Order: sequence, then C-alpha cells, then structure tokens
Amino acid sequence: MNADRQYEKPFLTCAKCLSVWNRMAAKLFSITAGETGCLDTGALLEECSNREEIAMDSLVGNYIATMQKALAALPVDKIEQLIDVLMEARLYGRQVFIMGNGGSASTASHFVCDLAKNTRRPNWPHFRVIGLTDNMAIFSAYANDEGYENVFAEQLGSLVEAQDVVIGISASGNSENVLRAIRLANKFGAYTVGLTGFSGGELARISRLNIHVPLNSYEQVEDIHLMLEHMVVSSIKEHCQQVTILPRGMQALASEPLPDAHQNTALQVAAQRTSDRALQTMKMLEEISHEFAGKVDMHAMLGRVLLLTLETVGAISGSIMVLDGEGNVVDGALAYNQDIHTPSLEQFERIATQGLAGWVIEHRQPALITNTSTDPRWLRRQGLEDERSVLSVPLITHDRVVGVVTLGYPQAGRFTMEDLAMLTAVAVTLSYSFTEHQYQRV
Repeated sequence: MNADRQYEKPFLTCAKCLSVWNRMAAKLFSITAGETGCLDTGALLEECSNREEIAMDSLVGNYIATMQKALAALPVDKIEQLIDVLMEARLYGRQVFIMGNGGSASTASHFVCDLAKNTRRPNWPHFRVIGLTDNMAIFSAYANDEGYENVFAEQLGSLVEAQDVVIGISASGNSENVLRAIRLANKFGAYTVGLTGFSGGELARISRLNIHVPLNSYEQVEDIHLMLEHMVVSSIKEHCQQVTILPRGMQALASEPLPDAHQNTALQVAAQRTSDRALQTMKMLEEISHEFAGKVDMHAMLGRVLLLTLETVGAISGSIMVLDGEGNVVDGALAYNQDIHTPSLEQFERIATQGLAGWVIEHRQPALITNTSTDPRWLRRQGLEDERSVLSVPLITHDRVVGVVTLGYPQAGRFTMEDLAMLTAVAVTLSYSFTEHQYQRV
C-alpha cells in the first residue's frame, strides 16, 4: 500500500466530521504493523467502528441540515413568478421548452412529464411542453454534425416563437449548449428561465427569470432543482383544483384546511394568494348548481346564469351560446346594461363562426384578449374601433364543444388570468349541468 497516495475526502464541511476522517485515514494508510507492513485489521476495525458510525451519522445529518438551510433561502417570489408564467403559457396555448445536461437532463425530462400529464383538468387546455433532451436521434445527430454545444439551439431554432417559455437547467450556470439555446430564445422574444446553483454563472445573467439555489454541491443543487419542479407542478394542480371543482366536490374542498401557517413553503404562499378568489368562485358555482337543480326553463336559466357570471367576474357585457351535435347554435343569451337580450339564431350563428367565439370553438381552448383593437380574432362592428378586454371559454362535455361563454369590459387590460380561470370554472359547471339535463329550448 502506498502511504503517499492521495484519496478524495467525502462530503465534509463540519470540523468534527473532518477530524474523525483524518484520524481514520492516518490509521488506514500508515505502516504500523512491523516488518510485514500489514495492518492488524481486526484491531483497527474494533478501534474505528464507533468512529465510523459517528462520522456517517454526521455526514447524513450535515447533508440534511445544509439542504434545509438552502430551502429556507429559496426566492419564493420568483418561484411564484415561474408558476404565473407557465399558467399564462397554458391558457394562451404557448409552447414550453425544457433542457439540461446529465442530472439536469433527467430533471428536465421529469419536468416535461409532470407538466404534460399531471396538470390535466377538464376544460383546461393541456400544456404544450417539449423536452429538448428526449429525442436521442436528433440530439446525437446535431451533436455529431454541428457540435454538442449546439444540440439545444438547433432544435429550438425551428420551433420557438415569441412569448414561448424556454427553461434551462444548469447547476453551474455555464453549460455552453444551454447558454446558446437561451440566447437564441431571447432573440426570438421568448420568456427565458434559468434554474442554477453555485454562483449562477452566465445563465443567471442572460435569463429573464433566474431561480438560484445557494449551494456549491452538484448533488444538492440537483436535489433542489427537482424539488422546485415538484413545487411548481403541485401549485399548478392545486390552483386548477380550486377554481374548477365541480358541484359535487365543493363541500369537501371548502372544508379542507389550509396548510399550517408556520410552514413557509412556495405551495402554501400560492394557495393563500388564490384562496379568497377560489372561495368566491365556489360560491358562484354553488349558486349556478342550485339554479340548474330546479326544473326550470333552460333558456331562461341561461340568462340568469349569465347575469350572475357578469357580476362575479366584474364584466359589463357577455353572451352564452349552446351548440347541437352538428355545431349549430340552438340557443343563447346576450347581456349588457344588466339586461338580457335574445338575438336571432342567425345573429348568434354569425358570432359563432366569425368572431372570437368561433375561434374558441374551433380551437377548443380559452382565450383572453387584453385589447380587442389589436387582436384579429375579435369581430369588429363597422365604424367602431373601441378598445375592450374580452374573455371567452368553450363548454366541453364528452369531448364535444357544446357551447361557449364570452365576457367583455369596455376598457383594455381589465381582465387577468385569474378572471379567465374563474370563467373556466363556470364553463366546467355549465358543461356538467348540460350533461345532467336533456337540453331543450322552451
């Protein structure tokens, strides 16, 4: 055995652990057994076994303590910002791209899987999420022909569009292939996000949003990056659960306690932020559910539900249209100035085929227009160029669009994603109610 051989020390930061290791190493690698140069392993094991146990306990405890300290230092506001960015991408049908190398590649694939599958809810659009690490054929082709530093940028260049979301995961923040892809995404006008550790590297500087883990251990940074992914996905799931719960589940949700106020986690903060609006939404949905529970004229019911929705969301005008199995309008209601109006089915048909409602029906996804004067999906009336905010959501049951709800406000920038989520909840309840009743116009 070579006494001068250098051995790598395990993860040690506390003085006690380091001292124990050094004493054990001295015994293991010193020639103390006389002429044979052999160690008395029995005596050595007996002398060191207790110290080994102490050292291992200290290693694990130190690892956990370091993780806890880093978790407490995470920027909760930035994690919430990432959740908002992803929710907006979902509602607007924007693409989300995620990438990384090695352990970060595994986290990227995990993130893609969870966003694509675990966030699905009735009437909510699915995430359009793409993993740039997952197609090994194209990945290796670009690595072989264009260089490993271009494997992400080459894939991204043919897919990314303005306002898409591009997430790069790199513990060091200096992975060249990630940096090139983020720079390209910035040029296209995408929203770029970095998940970093150590000093943050170049990725922290060039990303629009950077979530930094204040640690200098690859293992621990990667641990927390995976936890961040789970925090984000769990928060998105909870948000959708609260604002789209069906009538049969309202009581159980309302009676469920909020997280412990002393647990300062990103999920708790996100839940608190949306709880008041969620309760307001549940109250409205309960009223709608009670309305439909009675045996009433369904046409008259549409008007009452529309007025209730306008009041709760804070809109001034709105419409509900009901479609048959062929996609034709069979009933509907318009509301403005607190009054209900019933245009002809021909007028409704024109709106359903030419305006924003037609786009929502065709694409089967919600829409939020912050300014109608700049959005081509809005059907403008001749001679009027007024600026409005508009929400529109499809009613879907048994994988078929059975109607559409649209709300408006005579001012740009009035509605938010939370308003769109609330209207989505109304759409879920209406769709559910249509399946519970044989819809007929009286």
